[in-house]
Amino acid sequence: MDFNITGEEEALLLRVDERLTAGDSPSEDELAEELGDEARGQLRSLADKGWLSLDRASEGGPVTVRALTPLAQAAVSNRRDVGE
Repeated sequence: MDFNITGEEEALLLRVDERLTAGDSPSEDELAEELGDEARGQLRSLADKGWLSLDRASEGGPVTVRALTPLAQAAVSNRRDVGE
């Protein structure tokens, strides 16, 4: 896992965590529509760095965020604890 993420990637990670916690598995297209096209590259970067697990239900189908990896969940949880 690459622990070096940008501020933009961190903001995206936190938004994805909010959506997953609410029971939603956001697609790459939904996140790009909500946050701008740059979210696509950031999403892929986070997956490459080991922060997110992405899934494509079918060939040609949308890429969705399946989950934060366990280490990412711990990092997000620790970040929340600092703010409390």
